Amino acid sequence: AILLHKPVLLCAQGVLVAIDQVLWYVDLLGYISTGKLPIKVVGYLFWPTTPLSRKLSSVHHLLFEPLVICACARGHSLPIGRAFIVALAQTVVCQVICRFTTPLEIKGDKGELCYLNINLCYEAFRDVKVAWIRCYDNAKPILYLPWMLWIWNFGNLLLFLIIVLVFLVPLRLFGAPGATISF
Repeated sequence: AILLHKPVLLCAQGVLVAIDQVLWYVDLLGYISTGKLPIKVVGYLFWPTTPLSRKLSSVHHLLFEPLVICACARGHSLPIGRAFIVALAQTVVCQVICRFTTPLEIKGDKGELCYLNINLCYEAFRDVKVAWIRCYDNAKPILYLPWMLWIWNFGNLLLFLIIVLVFLVPLRLFGAPGATISF
């Protein structure tokens, strides 16, 4: 997206993952302030089976949204409306492909169950305990996929807008020419 000079494609990726990134912020702030993970989306970092390389590579969850917003603000504006349409199309295609081509779990070499749930195509992460989000977990695709797509796409859009609004003021102060929102 950056090399193609297509801010809509970059912004779409920011929209696509906003919930996950914000939940990371909430969990880490909760852990720093109380020693507990309020949402538990980062709970896998504390699993004994999580390798150090995965823990280290998880830093991108903290940096991705600010970097997307800063990169897009260098141009004309943040095209959030068009980016949402791109992200929506991506999630529909990805969810359908993942649900029908990957299992929820597989047996590992030693007989242990390996949790896949690629792109949340079966359920919300197991450590997430918010009941209303999980109400269609493991349901038939005709029930689960529209529910999950509705929840995550509109949630992503709302949270991305909030993150953008937080970053726009300082970006404008530092003279970023595209520190505005367009649709």
